Amino acid sequence: MSDEPLADPPRLGLVLGGGAALGAAHAGVLEVLEEAGISCPIVVGTSAGALVGAGYAAGLSSVTLTEAILAATWADFARLSIGRRWGLLDTSPLEQNIEKHIPVATIEELDRRFGAVAWDLRARETVLLTQGPLSGALRATSAVPGLFPPVAIGDRLLVDGALADNTPAWAARILGADLVIAVRLNDETNTVAQTAGRLLETLNSPRQTTVPAQHAGRPDVLIRPETRGINRWSPKGVPDLIAAGRLAAEAALPAIAESIAARGRDRTATPPAATPAVDAT
Repeated sequence: MSDEPLADPPRLGLVLGGGAALGAAHAGVLEVLEEAGISCPIVVGTSAGALVGAGYAAGLSSVTLTEAILAATWADFARLSIGRRWGLLDTSPLEQNIEKHIPVATIEELDRRFGAVAWDLRARETVLLTQGPLSGALRATSAVPGLFPPVAIGDRLLVDGALADNTPAWAARILGADLVIAVRLNDETNTVAQTAGRLLETLNSPRQTTVPAQHAGRPDVLIRPETRGINRWSPKGVPDLIAAGRLAAEAALPAIAESIAARGRDRTATPPAATPAVDAT
């Protein structure tokens, strides 16, 4: 019998990035993780990733999430509102659909620990929403400037999390993740990030992403579905996006298994050794 101490399995954090309709790829990723028996007790999302992540955090199966995404139309997210300030679209349909699919009112009621990343227009800083009304947090993290109006939460005026960080691995670590699996849907040229940059230049104020040093860094495993050539603003490519998510997640399974095993070895060592990040592309 080995005298080596047994390590508790690492707490897995799942980070789902933004990308409008490209977020359908997250459903394919979740299908593969579920089939492989990989469960993440910590979930963080930006924009579309937060919408899918909240469903996962609520305990919805990957099959249920996939069915909901395949059935969704733009009318489920917003409607035109010419007289509305700050945005062309009214997001009340999104709030109604959140309440329809996720049977909890607050973030604290979710089965898994959850955080949504947004950006505060007034304070010019990143905000990690981990408590309070779920529908408000999800509307805030997906409030694309110019399209959707900002969301007021307390004394904050919040917009799309892509202005802050589209794949916030640090947020999962702040919530207690030992090992972070992140899904990035697009690269630095994504249109939301470009819009954010132009808005920041107009406001003449830099972004402030305050992350404690111990939580900074890359995810341990980065999954990158191949989404090039698929329109992020159209539902027509949703089946292809789900398939792309599956392919990328299947390719990442060996890296995930190795990272979990390596982190388990590290947790029995004194002092713990650093685990290199694995980019599963």
